[in-house]
Amino acid sequence: MRIALLGGTFNPVHDGHLIIAEAARESFRLDRVVFVPAGRPPHKKAPKTSARHRLAMLRLAVRGNRAFTVSDWEIRQKRVVYTFETLEHYRKVWTKAALYFILGADSLKELPRWRESRRLRRMCRFVAFPRIDAFSSSDIRRRVLRRQSIRYRVPANVERYIREQRLYRRPE
Repeated sequence: MRIALLGGTFNPVHDGHLIIAEAARESFRLDRVVFVPAGRPPHKKAPKTSARHRLAMLRLAVRGNRAFTVSDWEIRQKRVVYTFETLEHYRKVWTKAALYFILGADSLKELPRWRESRRLRRMCRFVAFPRIDAFSSSDIRRRVLRRQSIRYRVPANVERYIREQRLYRRPE
């Protein structure tokens, strides 16, 4: 079994995340891609949007792709969780799986600075993709705040959720 983790705040999840996950799934013949939203990210301020909303949007976004799942493991820890801890956890869950970790090419350059970076390299295979300029969570939040369209930037069901829950209507 070949399983990849894709972590992030997903505030909100956007089509760029899904495009990269699908490209990784196809390129590396992955059986599953697990989206792992951070509860309290170690590298930036905690998002104002609750973990509950971010998790709900992710679940909506991956609906319909049987290879994609969402894990709330990091959120349930109720603390800052580092990537090496997440990988350790999933190493125990999927003892025989080949583990991959999907990240942006810009993040790959920072990998030597990550906590327990040497251990990380032994725990999984890193799969790096360039960020897709057209997609950015901060841009989507700005567009919602300005009442601009986010169509074709997020899945339609996520766009509906953002509107119904009245998310991102105040500056971060």
